[in-house]
Amino acid sequence: MSIHGDADRFSRLLLVPGDERAASRALCRAEVLDEVVNRCGPAAAAWAAETGRALLDLTVRELADCETAVLTPKDHELLELIAVWIALWIGGATPPDALTADIEDVVRVHVERGFGPDSALTLIRVAHGRITADLLRACEKAVPARDLPDAMRHVSGAVFDAVESLCRLVSRRFAVERERWLTGQAAQRRNIVWEILRGGPVDLARASRRLGYDLTLNHLGLVLRSEDTGRADGLERTAARVLERAGATATLLVPAGAGRLWAWGAVPGTRPLDLSGQPLPLHLRVAAGLPAAGLAGFRLTHDQAETAARIGGRMRDVHRIHEYRTLELVALMMADEPGAADFVRRELGALAEDSPSAATLRATLKCYLDQDRSLAAAAQHLHVAKNTVLYRARKAAELRGRPLGENRLHLHAALCLAEALGPDLLRRPNENVPAPLHATA
Repeated sequence: MSIHGDADRFSRLLLVPGDERAASRALCRAEVLDEVVNRCGPAAAAWAAETGRALLDLTVRELADCETAVLTPKDHELLELIAVWIALWIGGATPPDALTADIEDVVRVHVERGFGPDSALTLIRVAHGRITADLLRACEKAVPARDLPDAMRHVSGAVFDAVESLCRLVSRRFAVERERWLTGQAAQRRNIVWEILRGGPVDLARASRRLGYDLTLNHLGLVLRSEDTGRADGLERTAARVLERAGATATLLVPAGAGRLWAWGAVPGTRPLDLSGQPLPLHLRVAAGLPAAGLAGFRLTHDQAETAARIGGRMRDVHRIHEYRTLELVALMMADEPGAADFVRRELGALAEDSPSAATLRATLKCYLDQDRSLAAAAQHLHVAKNTVLYRARKAAELRGRPLGENRLHLHAALCLAEALGPDLLRRPNENVPAPLHATA
């Protein structure tokens, strides 16, 4: 039995996810996952996403005693990309250029943040051990006993070859990026910003001079990302325009890797700003924190923008600017994602179904509660008749199985979560739910 001759068979036998919908929660780009689907099937893509999340949990435990080890969002993405790389290798497919580019982007960010090559290679080592063990167990279940020794040798060899090629890629890219970083004119400014964000000791006056930006002012932080890395040249113009319309009198723009930009603007006060409605290029996403004062505020507004970017990137609707002021409640409740999913399903009952009809009822009910249960205000906002709002609210209560006035705060919070991150938290159509009780609005 040959792992190369029977690559498609091995892929479908071994790359079996526990959750077929895991790919919908993947961190890596859709373009990369599509390559896995096209070459190895949707199950392999879901396996890679699920394995990436399991690797994150394992790595956190393994590095728990290492005080200097801090996993960044890019590290989370790298663990998933490692799983994707191995999935393609098991399936007999050459890793595509898009996957190689994303791994190189992670290496670039590691270099820019002052990490050595061991940071990425350690993650690869952890992934190697876990994935090999998982695939060997899958072999024992899926391969006939007479073929098992040969199959296990081939699987171990395939994973080893995949990891070896990945380590060579990371090592070569690290050398290139390190040389580029050391000679870059913007390196010093990025180092200062990164030291501030890490919470290290900073000479405020000296750092402000070197950055050309007064760190003692009120700051509004943005995180920008281009969905087309070939068109990332508009990031700085977009950041400057958004900050100017927010009233910023000075700006600090810091490239943060391929297609990413961190930005800060000195704004008049710390009152939350409404940035919605600002026109943006279609290929750009912008996330914003809340205005905050001084050096601590510089860090805080950036962290909030990163949180808004992470949540906004998972939202079903196509908003191109995501504001922490509107996502804060979701961010706090999503600290425990399995608990949040259970909370949404319990609070919404049959209304938690991931279907267009249930989505319409949830949207109407949320608007109704947003407007302090005013039928007229909700109808005006939704551009429907008051009777339509009333009918939908009653239907929503019927599906929920409880009156809308019962645990109204919990109901409203569950609707906010479902609106922001529906596919990840909702129940699939036809999934068993308790029979609803009759209720009225």
